[in-house]
Amino acid sequence: MGSGVVVHKSGYVLTSRHVVGAEKMAVVTLSNGVEYAGSVLDTDREKDLAIISITGGKGEFACANLGSSLESDGLQTGDAVAIAGYPAYADSTSPVVTEGILCAFPTIEAVHFIQASAQVYPGSSGGPMINCFGEVIGVVNGRYTNIEAGCNTFATAVDEAAGLMLLVNGYGSAAGSPAGAPTVRQPMPPPTCSSVGCTAPAFTLSELDGGQVSPGSFKGRKVLLVFTGTSCPGCSQIMRCIGQVYDTWPRDQLEVLVVVSGESDGVIRGWAAANGVKCKVLSDSTGQVADLYKPAGLPASYFINRYGVIKVKRAGPWDNCAAGIDALLRLY
Repeated sequence: MGSGVVVHKSGYVLTSRHVVGAEKMAVVTLSNGVEYAGSVLDTDREKDLAIISITGGKGEFACANLGSSLESDGLQTGDAVAIAGYPAYADSTSPVVTEGILCAFPTIEAVHFIQASAQVYPGSSGGPMINCFGEVIGVVNGRYTNIEAGCNTFATAVDEAAGLMLLVNGYGSAAGSPAGAPTVRQPMPPPTCSSVGCTAPAFTLSELDGGQVSPGSFKGRKVLLVFTGTSCPGCSQIMRCIGQVYDTWPRDQLEVLVVVSGESDGVIRGWAAANGVKCKVLSDSTGQVADLYKPAGLPASYFINRYGVIKVKRAGPWDNCAAGIDALLRLY
């Protein structure tokens, strides 16, 4: 097993060659927990790269943008980088992300690498090295990775994948998929619960203006679900932060739902007006939704991705919360 990154909307995954070995088929589990069959299109032993095609998927897949791994394009030592992957010890559908700085651009056996201080562990091979713009600049290479401290993590420079990406672009439609592609197994959605990695429990509540709102109606958009109260410590602060985030994200990408439990509509309406709340405020008068999600304290924030899966949950106020909320929304 190993990690990878989707690099084409038709469902092509870039990973390390040693992750797939000599296999022609693979199982691809996306970060939303949905599982697909995959066909190994091609590999490059010298560069330790491979391309897998997700077979049987419908529609378009979310995919990463590829950046440049060349010093001539402005990449330089000292730049901040991050690595995302699935270490073998981590029992989660959410990737583990580590941060570091870019240390060097070594060439080993005629292959260009990027050397960085971001720490990785077995199972992270094939995962993306990402620059500060969110672009993939390298693919983690396990052969030259040392998990001890220091600048000992190597990634194959993404520009070395140019040949494989030509293959991907040549297979840009279903009609061009390789013959004999394996039959996809039925997707297995995550279980429904209030924990990270689960499908968010469904509910329907009344908005203060009388409309009915359900998180399931926002599939395809990220949802920030916040449980708050009219008098809890830290709740006014997080509402101000959410207002800043709400103004910067378009509604076709993000919906913010604020749930207030055990209060009358009149009290909630006055509190929302006093705090300048712009997003949807929902009245959970009986506490039924709070019972579903079991927030550990107020305020409590749940980050739900566009597939309806809880990626992060957090109780209590935030430090530098507008920037922190925005960063998590961009990550998930």
